[in-house]
Amino acid sequence: MARHARHHPPRRGEGGRPAPDRELLYGINPVEAALRAGRRRLTALLIKAGPPSEKLALLRRLAEERHLPVSEHRAPELELLSGSTSHQGAVLRCGALPLADEEAALAWGAWSAQEAGEGRGESAVALPRPPPLLVALDQVEDPRNLGAIVRSAAAFAARGVVLPRDHSAPLSAAASSASAGTLEDLPVYRAANLARFLEAARKRGFWVAGTVPAGGEHPGRYVHDRPLVLVLGSEGRGLRPLVLRHCDLRLSVPLPGAGRVDSLNVSAAAAVVLAYLLARPG
Repeated sequence: MARHARHHPPRRGEGGRPAPDRELLYGINPVEAALRAGRRRLTALLIKAGPPSEKLALLRRLAEERHLPVSEHRAPELELLSGSTSHQGAVLRCGALPLADEEAALAWGAWSAQEAGEGRGESAVALPRPPPLLVALDQVEDPRNLGAIVRSAAAFAARGVVLPRDHSAPLSAAASSASAGTLEDLPVYRAANLARFLEAARKRGFWVAGTVPAGGEHPGRYVHDRPLVLVLGSEGRGLRPLVLRHCDLRLSVPLPGAGRVDSLNVSAAAAVVLAYLLARPG
């Protein structure tokens, strides 16, 4: 029988905040992404003892390039340290992932058609980049859902993810693992108040689309020709009424199997809507 990963809360410092440099990432992809991105404060790499696999050898090389200490440990030690059976032989001691200010996210609203590559003498076969798209999460509190949404956002070329300051999943090892490491590279912005952020985004040139279980517009009919904020609601409650009031339109995923399944998990819905929004004709 397969063993399930166990996750423990991060060690806490004074005031209940994570202690500096006491975050732990585990798994090949998250650790490699963190080493390459260099966004966190990196402290040490711990890898499984014995002849290294090609991937573990790569991690050691990346760590040594950053002058990080590397130590070898038996697999049970890494499991005990990480609190997970999914460490894949790699654990990274590091600091918290830094978040960008919401003002940096709002700056994407200044996009114009020329910035998509038009009129720059590009090859006729080169497709211009679509207008900026940000994914905003309204109180999504499961780190695995957060990580899966970040992975989809990166796959469909979103410019970043916006999280509210309160009632949001932590950017934990579980979230980074669920994102397959893309959390370490994709910009994540912190909004003090999501409703006010959306109000400011509309004034700065964004269109705001909120997802609802039913009754909204088919996302495939939306013409993505301007900066867009796609807002996804929490696992149980969906979008809060105040947040929904700041949306210019509402989108719903078509469900031909309605009756057996009347809704999708928020991370699955995110992938479907993003695929519709960013699908290129032809």
